[in-house]
Amino acid sequence: MKAFEFLGTTLIASLCALTAIARADAPLGTLVYHFSYSANQNITARDSANPAQGYGAPDSSTMGNAPSSNQTGISHYAGSLNDKGTMTVEIVKKQPDGGLVVLISEQGENIRRAPPAECVVYGNTNVICDPNKTVYTEEYTLLRFLAGNFVDPSQLDASKHWKIVQDVNNDHVSADYTIDSNNNGAMQIGETRTIKETGAGHLETDVQTKIGYDYTRLVPTSIDEYAQQYSDAGIKGSQRTIYQTTLQLLTDTTAKT
Repeated sequence: MKAFEFLGTTLIASLCALTAIARADAPLGTLVYHFSYSANQNITARDSANPAQGYGAPDSSTMGNAPSSNQTGISHYAGSLNDKGTMTVEIVKKQPDGGLVVLISEQGENIRRAPPAECVVYGNTNVICDPNKTVYTEEYTLLRFLAGNFVDPSQLDASKHWKIVQDVNNDHVSADYTIDSNNNGAMQIGETRTIKETGAGHLETDVQTKIGYDYTRLVPTSIDEYAQQYSDAGIKGSQRTIYQTTLQLLTDTTAKT
């Protein structure tokens, strides 16, 4: 399911090496989430450059396969991947530039398992992770909302809305956020996010996310993300993948500082 690996990493600059990060003597706290993840992919691919003649059942009169109607040379493929488990985030330190240094790991019941990876997250949803470690798509879904200034009151308009627009590498990212409700710091935030590849080819991802956010602790308490990624290679075929990720906070030992 490599096709969607960029979704969480869209805002990550290509790095040959991650600068070593000085860790605090003791972590600032630990967050543990339950996660579920699914990816369902459908591919239409042209297996031959020209229409091909298909063949039907054997014809007794000709002692061979009977020609059937001409085929387009296009085949359809489908596949799915599902997993669930827990995700652990250790808060390492806060950087002077506002970045939050964390260690994130995943313990899926099936195949989504990865040891701790060191990442830096920012309030504008940028994420930089150690390129030598495995960080899954669903981990990036959580990481981009972890920085303490993700919700910045100074950026809100009269409708409690803010927008992030960035160009990173070959991707143009446009994301809208709206605080739909706020009950003494317990917020419900909606995200509409579009990622478009600006280089050769066509690759677009549309994301709808519902975020439960505790502004008093500066942590997301729940995330429900639905994403559709579509790529179009013209006559060569197309690919559509639907990703669904949910996260629910189980334990939190962090202290607001």
